[in-house]
Amino acid sequence: MSASASSAPTSLPSRPRIAVVGAGPAGLTAAYVLARAGAQVEVHEGSRVVGGLSRSLDLWNQRVDLGPHRFYTQDARINELWKSVVGEDWGTVESHPGVFRNDGQVLRYPLQVVDVVRKVGFLESVRCVLDYGAQQLRPRPDVLTFEDWLVQRFGRRVYEQFFRDYNEKFFGRPCARIDAGVAGAASKDSSLVETVLNALRMGVDNARARAVKQVTERFPYPQRGTGEVYERMARFVGDNGGEVFLESRVEALEIEGRRVTGLRTAKGSRAYDFVISSAPLVPLVSQLPDPPPEVQRALVEARDVLTFRSAILVYLEVQGTNLFPESWLEMHTRAVRTCRVTNFRNWVPGLYGQERSSILCVEYWCAQEEDVWTQGDEALAALAQRELERVGLLGANPVGRFHVVRLPRCYPVYQPGYQRVLQPLQTHLDSFERLSSIGRGGRFSYNSQDANWRMGLEAADGARAALGF
Repeated sequence: MSASASSAPTSLPSRPRIAVVGAGPAGLTAAYVLARAGAQVEVHEGSRVVGGLSRSLDLWNQRVDLGPHRFYTQDARINELWKSVVGEDWGTVESHPGVFRNDGQVLRYPLQVVDVVRKVGFLESVRCVLDYGAQQLRPRPDVLTFEDWLVQRFGRRVYEQFFRDYNEKFFGRPCARIDAGVAGAASKDSSLVETVLNALRMGVDNARARAVKQVTERFPYPQRGTGEVYERMARFVGDNGGEVFLESRVEALEIEGRRVTGLRTAKGSRAYDFVISSAPLVPLVSQLPDPPPEVQRALVEARDVLTFRSAILVYLEVQGTNLFPESWLEMHTRAVRTCRVTNFRNWVPGLYGQERSSILCVEYWCAQEEDVWTQGDEALAALAQRELERVGLLGANPVGRFHVVRLPRCYPVYQPGYQRVLQPLQTHLDSFERLSSIGRGGRFSYNSQDANWRMGLEAADGARAALGF
């Protein structure tokens, strides 16, 4: 994550002092690993709670996450780390997610061939395959946008039915105005052929079929929500000589030459041997001295290029326990504005206990300039209820209480060519010693939960290498 890891180790106290800025998945993973290694770790979190976008909250005698959060990795080290935190306090989510289509049909995910053909229709399924074949005969010379990437790998017909509407809700712009990089390196081999093969594998008892099922259909999950993991990490840091400061906003880095030596908060300056930050990239880089001309230009352009989407989560308490069978639904339909609906009743019993109601999380993604962002909580709850009634997800079950959570600037938007602005900022930041930038905001990277853990692990490894412990 940073060139700082290559700096020569120097003489240090027996317990190096390390600061972690941000108590989200990436930051707390780094803090937890370093505390286990014997460092004195202090975490500075600007909000009142730990967990970031993966925190959990208590509602109406139940427990919920900020939308659906599954954890899956094939990295043995990350798996071991997860188990060391969770122990035996986990269950298996058996309910599969689903894709809610424009025609009202819900496709099981991961896709199953019989289910798709039955609900989409045999003729339309054949048309999709033929369209994909025709696309392979005339491949696009340049794949620059997300639309290019999806059409090239799935064909235009599949793109328009399965990808376009959902992704345009998510990003708030046409897929032709999203950089192809959003697909991620892990998806570079994805195609309609691979998707169909995976669907066929679902009915076969082999290792690859089990892996496909595990990542999407069945996965381990903490009994008290994803946030329980980060609450335990924070407690471990505190129990091992460190501290987690809540509502502690970092005002500036302390820097000597090209080396970061500490932080300044509202309570004063604190010296550290190493700083790991998951704070937003652009404000962090703007604090660094001696920016070259290309970095100065990138900082100006970043305001318009390195943008974020925000999210509004509307929680509804619904009287009933059998609303729909899926763990969550991705709303691939223009009939409603909501993008995703999570049914926490279908996760693990530790979330709902003896309660006889279900909590649904209805998600809206938007820019903060949009009218929906400033709507009152009652209006948002009414909107969510109307939309769920419109698509038949509530049935005859009455809605009781509601709760609204607003998450500002939480999803990076990969505009075409964004790397041209991002790269100089990351290069300048990485040139400073004893500093590592990680996480979704810190690297302007649309990370999954396990990718944030990997970043945290790598940052902890870098700090240990730089400090020689």
